[in-house]
Amino acid sequence: MREIRRLDESELRSALSIAAKAYPMMQVSTEQQLIDFETRILQGFNQETSEWYGLFEDGKLLGNMVLYDFTTNYYGKDIKARGIGFVAVDFLHKKQKVAFELLHWYLNDSLQKKYPLAMLYSFRPDFYKKMGFGYGTYCFYYVTRPDCLKRTNANYQMIYLNIADRDAIIAFYQTLYSNIHGMIVKKDKDIDMLLKAPGINIVGYKEKGKLSALLTYRMKADESTQQSTHMNLELQYITPNGLKAALNFLNSQSDQVSEITFSTLHHDFFFNLADIRHNDHRMLREPGFHHIYDAAMGMMYRSLNPVELIIARPCKLDNLRIRFIIHDSFMEVCKRDFIIEWKDSKAKLSKGKKAELELMLDVADFSSWILNAIDMTTLYQYGLVEISDDAYLAGIDQAFYYQQKPICLERF
Repeated sequence: MREIRRLDESELRSALSIAAKAYPMMQVSTEQQLIDFETRILQGFNQETSEWYGLFEDGKLLGNMVLYDFTTNYYGKDIKARGIGFVAVDFLHKKQKVAFELLHWYLNDSLQKKYPLAMLYSFRPDFYKKMGFGYGTYCFYYVTRPDCLKRTNANYQMIYLNIADRDAIIAFYQTLYSNIHGMIVKKDKDIDMLLKAPGINIVGYKEKGKLSALLTYRMKADESTQQSTHMNLELQYITPNGLKAALNFLNSQSDQVSEITFSTLHHDFFFNLADIRHNDHRMLREPGFHHIYDAAMGMMYRSLNPVELIIARPCKLDNLRIRFIIHDSFMEVCKRDFIIEWKDSKAKLSKGKKAELELMLDVADFSSWILNAIDMTTLYQYGLVEISDDAYLAGIDQAFYYQQKPICLERF
């Protein structure tokens, strides 16, 4: 008989052994590495914001997962979201629906606990798409040189940051969270880990005593030369001057750094490059389409309470009722056929009235749309939504327009 329950400390070693085989990038292959990994995990084991669960059959652990409690910026409002990570299945029990049952339990438990949104990083996007998870925002990976980044004439002085700047960094991430749709509240312990991470350099730019840019980077020697190095970085900024300061700093490294690699979720970041070309200088399409970046998809979202998410999403509709018919074969308990009514840009669940418009789509595509990862017209052009009157499409996109796509920096 199978059951899913929270793990206790005595079961963690077995769970980590399963996870280590499922995620070889963790490089946990020896008994000592496993012990060290367990010691680190035990420091925050089953805390309020992250809990370990396992699927057992006759007392034997077949697979496990970690569930995360998040507060998320949803169009400027705080909502709860539940993340899932570390989904791992024992190699001897693959193709026995272990992951399927873990995901099904996670979604139903999250729904019962009134989380309106579920989220995960998709090591198998096809697997999670079938379970109703929709695609989020692309990640764009750049390989460039310091002199390819735009430099301004103004003097923006960057500074090194350390543990003494902890409060300023916490405040920076809180401002970042408040300003960006899709962000997750960053925990203080994550900032402490950043400040203590070996090999990480942290610099920033302050305006009026507050951080407006934060840049972390690692240096790696180029094997072909003793002088030139590669720089892998992450850049976050709040103000235009903060971004200019960071770009000036990076541009000034051209005497030593031969290559800079970084990723961003901002689609148009290449406007900040003096030379947009990738370091390989490949041409991808004639007559002159240059390779700029590589794109990747990771974060996926799933609506657990579509009514709540629609009502909370900003919209400028007035005197219109839309019937949503959402196909959701994985979770029968979800409310999938309902009418939302808007008056003076305020939405509510409507009962007993006929809708002027009907929209029919899969829960995965609905989830992408409700998070603003894609607009309704594009879904229609791709044949992913059926609409009773396509004359409404332009008005719907205009009413639901929001400049930001969801950006999530949390790794879990």
